[in-house]
Amino acid sequence: MTRFERLTNDHLSRRTVLKGAGAIGVGLGVGAASWPAIAQTPQATPVAGPVETIQDILNITVTSEAFGLTFLGEAIASAEAANYLGTISPAELTILKAARAQEQFHVDFFLSLGGELLTETFTIPPETLTDRDALFSTIVLQEAVEIAAQLAAFQTFTALERSDLVKVSFQYAAEEAEHRLVANYALGVRPANDIAFAPVLFETVGEFYASLEERGIIGGTGTEIAYPGPGEVDASMVIETEPGGAEVDCAAA
Repeated sequence: MTRFERLTNDHLSRRTVLKGAGAIGVGLGVGAASWPAIAQTPQATPVAGPVETIQDILNITVTSEAFGLTFLGEAIASAEAANYLGTISPAELTILKAARAQEQFHVDFFLSLGGELLTETFTIPPETLTDRDALFSTIVLQEAVEIAAQLAAFQTFTALERSDLVKVSFQYAAEEAEHRLVANYALGVRPANDIAFAPVLFETVGEFYASLEERGIIGGTGTEIAYPGPGEVDASMVIETEPGGAEVDCAAA
């Protein structure tokens, strides 16, 4: 059993597990125990029609990215105030700032598509702003579930033949995988690139949103943080700030 699987098995959420749950889990590292684990679901199966609406997916996605923008802003401010037990290096702080800028570009883009924030207030365990392992473990977990949410979104996008949204969803999820990798590396996980395929954790994006509520990110009792978080976003280190490139339509013969 890998570290990725072992840590998850210690934090399974029994309330939201669906029938046949056997998908591999998400690494939940030191300091993240204050949040219940995410729901586990079986591999998604093909569907004949849309699973949920595009509007719902856009709303949930932009809300999740607003959380990331806010959370990273709070973490950066805390690091600059030297509040963390365990040093966050200048290189790591630079990465966090670049990641926050990427989240800002995601928020801007999904808002431009018509996404609407479902909340502007989030709650986090206080230790994520004072313990570096709690911070980076939370980032590893959050990025993994965000990627899984996009895998669920593919079902609706493909059922509606929205190849443009499939492309954007992949571009967005691929970038979030980079966040997971660098956070894993900061935790000392070796190899940090410890999974070959992103796990399928949700059948719908709605299940992803429910997992945010269950973990207490939305409607929880921890430290309250408000969108967009403190300080200015430094976008000077980020390129490819909008999804570009050709789109491909695929249809069965």
